[in-house]
Amino acid sequence: MRKYQLKLNDKEFDVHLKDLGTDEAHLEINGKDYSVAISSVSEIIPESALDRLCPSVPAAALKPQSAVVSSDDGTVLAPIPGSILQIFVKVGETVKTGQPLFKMEAMKMENDINARLDGTVTEIKVAAGDSVNQGEVLMLIA
Repeated sequence: MRKYQLKLNDKEFDVHLKDLGTDEAHLEINGKDYSVAISSVSEIIPESALDRLCPSVPAAALKPQSAVVSSDDGTVLAPIPGSILQIFVKVGETVKTGQPLFKMEAMKMENDINARLDGTVTEIKVAAGDSVNQGEVLMLIA
């Protein structure tokens, strides 16, 4: 996917982001493979960017709420920008932790978005073919 050259405390790191899923990322750091759990996703838009997006509206009125998912929250968010390819469940359907909910294409890769908890799908906010932004609410599970 992406490669980064980072420097931390005067030490160089070559980081290759191999795979980014909804709850796990696979990295290669200086030639060694790592799997990293993702506990939350949030998107922060600087106020200066809000002024450019909607110059006629005061920035305070546009401040987005941080889109963070905790492990016990039934909100399903887009982990990265992309397109919804398929939806595997329907409103009213019971889902189990780890069950695929969506197939999403992002950065030319297909990713399954999986349930983080057991519950019932109460709302689906997107349709196949929709483009979504990182942190956008896709579905609610109660």
